[in-house]
Amino acid sequence: MTDLDYKSGRRYFIAEGCCANGIVTLTTGAFLSGYASSLGATDSINGIIGSLPLLLCLLQMFSAVLLESMSRRKNILTAFSLIHRLLLSSVFFVPLFIENPGLRLLALVGIYGTAHFFGAFIGTGIGNWILQLVPSTIRGKYLGKKDSFAFGMSTAISLIMGRVMDWFRSGDMEQQGFYVVGFVVFTLACLDFWCLSSIKEPESTPHVQKLRDSILSPLADKEYRKVMFSYMFWNVALQVAGPFFSVYMVTGLKLDYTYITFLGLISSTLRIIASSLWGKLADKTSWLFVTRASMGLLGLIHASWLFMTPETCYVLQPPLQALSGIAWGGIAISVFHLQYHYAPTEKRVPYVSANSSYAGLSGFLATLIGAFLLKVLPSMKILGFPMGGMQMLFLLSGTLIIGCVLYMGKLRTH
Repeated sequence: MTDLDYKSGRRYFIAEGCCANGIVTLTTGAFLSGYASSLGATDSINGIIGSLPLLLCLLQMFSAVLLESMSRRKNILTAFSLIHRLLLSSVFFVPLFIENPGLRLLALVGIYGTAHFFGAFIGTGIGNWILQLVPSTIRGKYLGKKDSFAFGMSTAISLIMGRVMDWFRSGDMEQQGFYVVGFVVFTLACLDFWCLSSIKEPESTPHVQKLRDSILSPLADKEYRKVMFSYMFWNVALQVAGPFFSVYMVTGLKLDYTYITFLGLISSTLRIIASSLWGKLADKTSWLFVTRASMGLLGLIHASWLFMTPETCYVLQPPLQALSGIAWGGIAISVFHLQYHYAPTEKRVPYVSANSSYAGLSGFLATLIGAFLLKVLPSMKILGFPMGGMQMLFLLSGTLIIGCVLYMGKLRTH
């Protein structure tokens, strides 16, 4: 590969990130919550559906064994990526083929889960592919730039599609609006496949990796074990309430899609600006510092959602969404990179795959706990202020995130 190939690959990965983030925007959050609710999903079921990708992260340990045995991984990564995204687009067309409401919801869960089965196989491989093309000296700046472009694209898509969904909803044609969402996801999936197909891949040295080693070796590494426990802690803290934020906005606060996407615009605009600044700060200080600082900010934001009610949301939402965008600007790039940063170079894929698997399982179990707590936590008033189960989950999440930041102080900066 020439220097031009490396530079071209980095540019294509920025374009690919734009497509991928657009797909994520339309198949998670308010769009997924609204669609699942229209098919009859309760708030608890809605949150569990949204956390299925975390459970399927377990498959990354199996994918590591396969990918490590290959010197060229591009074909399987691009093929699985296309299948993953095409299945996500097909989710929105379920009502065209199934009339029974219960079967529709079951089909949604089945297709969404199958899509992320393929998605779980590609995550670590594509992440390592990116790092192979980006020198460590410019990694922070590049990841910040990549994240900025991706979220600029996803913001534009969410604004347009949010307005489209509100237009269909006002005409009592919400399902037709979801067909349009499905078509847009299909288009982005094809563009994403074209971008990945256009990127050249540096040859890797194949290794024979046993599944047992893939599962246990990272845990046996004393230093990396602290990283894995940090990620497990982080996923528990985030996911005990994470899937319920969008559900609460749609079903609890009853915000329309246009307003939700307007809030997303505030968040994404500041995330775009903050990503580059966080990336430069990471290059000058450390990835660990950026991770702890941005996570700490998010913990305070989650705890503040305790006071989010239909009466206060129009005052609290804009500033909290703005701060959330700043926090996620650092979290997105640092959490992605930190797990690779601490892994031995020759064992990057199996170590990161194991980390993603353990962290994903922890996050899914936390969502199940959150769904259970949502059913048993009572609604009450404290000093005349109404507090429901979801608000208490948000406080719990914020408290745990702060605890995770404190625990990460055990990691060595290097």
